[in-house]
Amino acid sequence: MSQPDYSSVLHLSDPAFTATLLRRAAAETGRRWEVLPLATAPAPTSASALAVKAVRGLRWEARLAGARARARRVHVHSVLARRHAGWAFGRRFALHLHGTDIRTNQYLEQHRQLVRETVGRAQVVFYSTPDLREHVAPLREDARLVPVPVPLPEGPRPQPPAPIAALTGGRDYLFFPSRWEEVKGGARQIAVARELSRAVAGDSAPLLVGLDWGPLAQEAAAAGVHLVPKMPHAQFRAAVAGARLCIGQFAGILSASELDALAADVPLVAPLNPEWYDASHPSLAVPPVLGGVDLGMTGSPADIADIVTEELGSPAGRPTLDWVREHHSPQAALEEVLRGYRDSGW
Repeated sequence: MSQPDYSSVLHLSDPAFTATLLRRAAAETGRRWEVLPLATAPAPTSASALAVKAVRGLRWEARLAGARARARRVHVHSVLARRHAGWAFGRRFALHLHGTDIRTNQYLEQHRQLVRETVGRAQVVFYSTPDLREHVAPLREDARLVPVPVPLPEGPRPQPPAPIAALTGGRDYLFFPSRWEEVKGGARQIAVARELSRAVAGDSAPLLVGLDWGPLAQEAAAAGVHLVPKMPHAQFRAAVAGARLCIGQFAGILSASELDALAADVPLVAPLNPEWYDASHPSLAVPPVLGGVDLGMTGSPADIADIVTEELGSPAGRPTLDWVREHHSPQAALEEVLRGYRDSGW
């Protein structure tokens, strides 16, 4: 029997654009994959709004039915989608866990049974960041890490988007790319911002810039961070690429925002949890960040400020794009996914 070539796969949901990036990489190999984001609608506040939501839901179900008819297989990126779209999964589906489903929802009474049954029934299970391993392994020891893919830069380095250009007036800036939220280590981010506002001061010093995004954003502003509006992804990547240095999240992992900085060859300061970055996968062996596993999860705001000021006094940072290309490119993610499909006999 010939090995399946997985020429037709429907990806249901698209967190962090992972499904879109996999589809594009698959297209480069002649495969025809399709992505269907989940239906979204604001919470209804009236009978008419409820009717609009119902119509949108029916239209989405019709789109799903058409996409399912065209695809031989379904790769699901949301456990909770099984409640209303489980009929489309089929008996043999791939499941991709991106965070909340396995880190949070499996421990909530209203979702526990659904999450655990769905994880158990999937033909192959993927997860996107190393912190999820401890949550998925008790349910599926065979779950496989597919490192978060990010798009690689093309062409010349973009100019900073208008809000940042207007704010900085050409001055260097240090960029906080993550949202200001406790799940991202928000309190520590703010403490570091407060330390940096003292350590990096003066008319010619780089500005501290971050997104006006997350419940702790105003606390970040009070700590000295100039906030700019949340922006489309292409503009966000330009904002990252224009920074003198980026300060990553303090949750101990590299997510898409931090990887965008490394893909742009922008120095990135980020603490990494050594229990997760343990070389158990090639992407988890010494990522090229400042601080990293040496800083770990116990470094103080002053330690991080020292790393930043030392880097600002150094020549241009070391290139990091090649590392992203090897471990976090869409093509690398596609190879991991195809290997998982084949090894599972899907």
